[in-house]
Amino acid sequence: MNAPSTDTVHRTALLGAHEGSHPTLEAALDAHAATGIVVVAGTQPGQHAAFQAALCTAIATAVRAFGKTRVVADGGAMLTAGPFRGRTVADVVACEGATLVPDLQHVPTHWPVLLLGAPDPVLQQSLSARPVVLRAAWNRWTASVRPAAAAAGVNENMENGEGILAALCAAALGVHEAFGSVQGRPGSDAGYRPTTLNLWSPGEEGTAGPLLTHAPASWWLVGLGHLGQANAWVLSWLPYTDPTGVCVVLQDVDTAVEANHSTGMLTPRRPAQVRKTRLVAASLDRLGFDTRIVEQRLNLDTRVPRQDTHVALLGVDNLATRRMISGVGWGLAIDAGLGAGPADFNAIQIRRFPAARPSDQVPAWADSPASTPVLPRSGAFEDLSQRDACGAVQLAGTAVGAAFVGVIAACLTIAEATRQLLGGTSLDVLSLHLGSADLNVAPASRASCPTAVRLTTG
Repeated sequence: MNAPSTDTVHRTALLGAHEGSHPTLEAALDAHAATGIVVVAGTQPGQHAAFQAALCTAIATAVRAFGKTRVVADGGAMLTAGPFRGRTVADVVACEGATLVPDLQHVPTHWPVLLLGAPDPVLQQSLSARPVVLRAAWNRWTASVRPAAAAAGVNENMENGEGILAALCAAALGVHEAFGSVQGRPGSDAGYRPTTLNLWSPGEEGTAGPLLTHAPASWWLVGLGHLGQANAWVLSWLPYTDPTGVCVVLQDVDTAVEANHSTGMLTPRRPAQVRKTRLVAASLDRLGFDTRIVEQRLNLDTRVPRQDTHVALLGVDNLATRRMISGVGWGLAIDAGLGAGPADFNAIQIRRFPAARPSDQVPAWADSPASTPVLPRSGAFEDLSQRDACGAVQLAGTAVGAAFVGVIAACLTIAEATRQLLGGTSLDVLSLHLGSADLNVAPASRASCPTAVRLTTG
């Protein structure tokens, strides 16, 4: 049997093949399919946009990271914001491929539970018997996840529109912690530790930040894969008063394939032969955004006029494109990069331009000679190489990833573009490893403030 095509292999399940815990790729895929998670909507009012954002993000990222996802929620609740606006929670659950259940009675006890809001008393009894129960919380710009027993009273600020970015981030962070608990890597305490991410002042605690009242008036998304779709997902939840006046340029040349579902927040499980630009545009168009499509690669001749107000968000996987950023002429451009291997798939680095040095002088982005991917020393890849040497090399060079990492990166990126409109500080570089919680930042060396429009805050 030949190695499966890189167009079909689940990018998160591929982690198991790299880590050496399974004798074959098929065994790794089967093990991933057997994993499960429960997302529980607590007693917080469902009409709050922040709560809706957290619930939908938890469901969508969980479905992509785990083999099975169960949701305990009011299926009849109507969504008033985001890409599923006008549909019920039951519609979201079905659309994403999860299963709505009334309680935890028939859900395996060993599955991790992600709780949004406070549980009702009856549910509380069911949760007490489970080894991993995490509660996601948000307050203004701060996202937090902690074991539910230590989380009483932390989710108090649920005003409509307030904390949208933090709510999105908290949900994705919760799925990350639940996923880490299932991975059970030696030395990892994921699922049993408190973790916090402050989008207003990364690396600091106790700074709540102001209400999110303004956001950039126009965006330019370059690359619509893992990161680009996460950026579009987060943008779709921003409560613009008039989205028809918000321009979003979408630039990509690729067609969606089955494997893209595992990391792409807007890619269906079995996408038709459709360009990623059209897929993302359709989602944003339904919300009234003014979308423009560019189906050609960024090149050395790409220029924007001096008066252009787009904030560029780049989510690409090649150094040549990154080196071009400063030459395009965007007043503000933010690049996000993710780790590609099993040890650093949950690592994030963000760079903002203009910065102390232009993009073509960033040492880490210097061109490097092409090299053949090295086969991981794992039973799964040894088995693959014996069956299909070329296919094994292709899979070895395929980045592993998880949708929840992309959403967290998008929250950090869009927070970076938005903070300065509200009097916050900017950063030239931010590096974060979600596994170890190591975070390092470099303050911005040059000022750049995009054009802003007002958001609905209540």
